[in-house]
Amino acid sequence: MQGVQVRLNRFILRSLQEEELRPGFWEVRWDPLPSRQENLFQLLGKAANRVGGVATPWQSGLVAWTAPRIQEGEVRGLSQAYRFTLRDGGALLLDPARVQEREVLSRLAQKKLEAGLKQVYGQSRRYQVEGNLILGGEIRSGNGWRIRKGSRLRARVDHTGQLVLEVEIVHRILPTLTLEAWLQGFPEPRRVRNTYENPPGRRQTWRFLRLEPELKSREVDLGGVSLFDYHAGKGRLSSEEQAGRVVRVADDSGAEFFHLTGLLEPVLTLEDLVELGLEAEAALALQIGPEERFSQAQKTARGIAERIFGVPRAEPVVAQAYLLPKPQLKAGRGQRIGKPADALRKGALKAQDATVGLLVVEGKPEWPQALRKSLQDMARASGVRLRLADPIAVARGDLRGLDLASSLDQLAQQEVAALLVQTPPLAWEERNRLKRASLQRTLPSQFFNPPLAEHKLDNILLGLASKLGWRMVGLEGEYPAEVAVGFDAGVDGSRSLRYGGAACAVTADGGLLSWILPEAQRGERIHEDVVWGMVQEVLLRFRRLAGRWPRHVLLLRDGKTQRQEFTLALEELARKEIGYDLVSVRKSSGGRVYPVEGGRLRDGLYVPLPEEEDKVSFLLLTAYPGEGRMKGTPRPLKVVHEEGPTPVEELARQIYHLSRLYPPSGYRFPSLPAPLHLADRLVREVGRVGLSSLHGLDREKLFFV
Repeated sequence: MQGVQVRLNRFILRSLQEEELRPGFWEVRWDPLPSRQENLFQLLGKAANRVGGVATPWQSGLVAWTAPRIQEGEVRGLSQAYRFTLRDGGALLLDPARVQEREVLSRLAQKKLEAGLKQVYGQSRRYQVEGNLILGGEIRSGNGWRIRKGSRLRARVDHTGQLVLEVEIVHRILPTLTLEAWLQGFPEPRRVRNTYENPPGRRQTWRFLRLEPELKSREVDLGGVSLFDYHAGKGRLSSEEQAGRVVRVADDSGAEFFHLTGLLEPVLTLEDLVELGLEAEAALALQIGPEERFSQAQKTARGIAERIFGVPRAEPVVAQAYLLPKPQLKAGRGQRIGKPADALRKGALKAQDATVGLLVVEGKPEWPQALRKSLQDMARASGVRLRLADPIAVARGDLRGLDLASSLDQLAQQEVAALLVQTPPLAWEERNRLKRASLQRTLPSQFFNPPLAEHKLDNILLGLASKLGWRMVGLEGEYPAEVAVGFDAGVDGSRSLRYGGAACAVTADGGLLSWILPEAQRGERIHEDVVWGMVQEVLLRFRRLAGRWPRHVLLLRDGKTQRQEFTLALEELARKEIGYDLVSVRKSSGGRVYPVEGGRLRDGLYVPLPEEEDKVSFLLLTAYPGEGRMKGTPRPLKVVHEEGPTPVEELARQIYHLSRLYPPSGYRFPSLPAPLHLADRLVREVGRVGLSSLHGLDREKLFFV
């Protein structure tokens, strides 16, 4: 492999000092003793925040770089309050070469960083500090919103005892209106957050549920005190006019609460601005090229190093990287192609005769000529017949009425395999309702809005083909694993129902693409029985196609893997003598990769990392279209090899190549390998449309892309 050097968004500050390696230990005594249902680490974390100073949980107590300011206090648990007192336990010697001790040193470093940010920058009107986020000046504004640029910072300790600062340049789209003022001119937002801070210096974010127009703030009882008086007593309100109206919100656990529109503000994303028509060009302000982004990160790192850690320099980490060989896609009859859109002209890897329906929302029931011709060309290239059913029109106002149900029933009776839906721009709620109604009749739907430009039309056709269950493209070559399975987890729209996991499986050459979704279950962790059940289904499907078990399986977990999730699956694979590798793929913890001065980035960049968590890990830049087409700086994936015998370079090559095996996008590739990207899309879509809509749907019809 060709070797190149790159810079990371990590800056070395200094080695830890002797006294930092010997923090004080404080034993925590509880009254009463916490029950087994309590999370002791969370209680200790609350105690660390309450006592002040630079302290963090360690075993059954706290370790601290500075003496706690108070020796006793009270924290709230699941169902009751607990009193605590601290007892000085002397100094500890921590070794950064040990994983758990390195983690506690990193938490102390992060605490010192956040305390320093608040002290140094928090008092200035120029900056806004929230935990590890520091925001500077405004770079763009519009009706009801503004964009501020800043940095998200993380301090950690590496295995050699070096203090390392990670700097990520970020943008925050902030509202300029309270929720009450926002609702006077804009739709209800999906999420809201407090206008005031909660300890330790952060603002609580909520999911917006609904307005409660019949309730008054002085009438809502919160256990002996009204909603208005509760907030007024904390100094947040001075009048009922300032309070606004009563709303219902929910936290991330799904618990619901009453709140006030005058004490909330909308949480805005770029997607929200575009959907509301609020100056979509704001997106341009968020793209920063590699050289400019690195320069800004280095400037920030030097300022933090000097003003908080007393270090005059912050040296960027330079790492050795390698360029992996490029993947090669193939279409029907083994023809080589450069991108999935080429398969529309060359022919699908595998296709079958089908009937396609068209539902027109607010328009004439007729097939657009360009769409009709393109569908016929796609079928001809793939050597199959594609019958176009008679189109049906429905009024937008009837998307929850009997006319829609009748129209979908007519299409289902024509044995339609997948449905094209032509619509004007719809709200998310309308789209989800229409998708749900279609899926209940086993009709996966592909939405589109006229006019149909060439690139847009290609993506519509590829999305439709995936929903028909066609296999558009495959990978050419040999790979360590014959089957790759991606696992993700999600929640429904109300966040009250959790899915134990979801998976998509892909054979090494793209011969199988499918989805698997078990029953819903409690808990964020995927239960080991659920994982093994999904792996079994993949193995059985492979055996039906190939007449044997696969020789080797690649298991990909989105986010940090909990070993218990895969214990049973790995034991059963070993018992059957099926080889395996287990890796976790993390989208957000890889930071950034920058070229050295005068260098260039390229996809397929593989960056081995020093062992973290006592496991082999690496960064992988899977998708980068080049500086001529993209101003921004891409994020690499961070991949941790949890278990398995495959050389890490070969794992990196297969994961990189799998990122090209995503057929619904004709010209761009996702950063995640296809099994994980599909699993992520699956749980998001099911969260929107619900589990009950999927009964009887063919597992090879990718209804969620």
